[in-house]
Amino acid sequence: MLGRTHIALGLMTSFLIIPFLGTSLTIEKFNSIAILIAVTGALLPDLDTGTSSLANKFGIIKAKHIKKIWIGLLISMLIITFIFLKDTPIFYGISFIIFLGFIFADKFAKKGYYTIRKFTQSIVGISIIFFAYYYNHYNIAFIGIILILLLFSKHRGLSHSILFLLGCTYAVKKISLTYLDMDYSLIFGISMFSHLLGDMLTKVGIKPFIPFNDKRVKFPYTIKTGGKIEKLIFIGSLFGIFNILKML
Repeated sequence: MLGRTHIALGLMTSFLIIPFLGTSLTIEKFNSIAILIAVTGALLPDLDTGTSSLANKFGIIKAKHIKKIWIGLLISMLIITFIFLKDTPIFYGISFIIFLGFIFADKFAKKGYYTIRKFTQSIVGISIIFFAYYYNHYNIAFIGIILILLLFSKHRGLSHSILFLLGCTYAVKKISLTYLDMDYSLIFGISMFSHLLGDMLTKVGIKPFIPFNDKRVKFPYTIKTGGKIEKLIFIGSLFGIFNILKML
């Protein structure tokens, strides 16, 4: 599913379920922190892919920018080749290599983007762990550990598993009780669980039992990501959120 659909489903599910769980967090207490945590839970599993809304935040430089830089370098190399190597035996060989560079510019840009994004995510994760250890804020280290683990997750693999869901919910609980005014772990867990259910509705499905079982699970009826049915789900979720808030 698309990021916007996951966010809408996560918020609607949280609004519906939270009042029945007997927690101190109610719809009336939904503040900017609660909304942010719900949105994070709805998007976090897709941090294992470089094309998701959340993963793009680690892309310091976009693929289109890398392509422009790459094309600029190739043009510069081509000019230099014509000026200095035109009458040499290696002229045609180098020109052919540069020509291949133009042909594969898109693939190079995407590969470069993913490499930079993963490097940035790893640096951020390691920095958070170091900060947590150095300043004795050990619960913050959970954030860094999650970012590092996601680097080793294939799309819809570990990040879409029940074990990862439980681990992240526990991390949010520890951080909430230490630094925030109330426990926000339930809203995070509910929102993230809605993401897993949403992706089970797609044709690819998820692997919820990793690392114990590699079986892919999906609902009997599936929909196309970004298709008409998903658009209806997105609109329906927004309508549900609007009506829930309207009743307050």
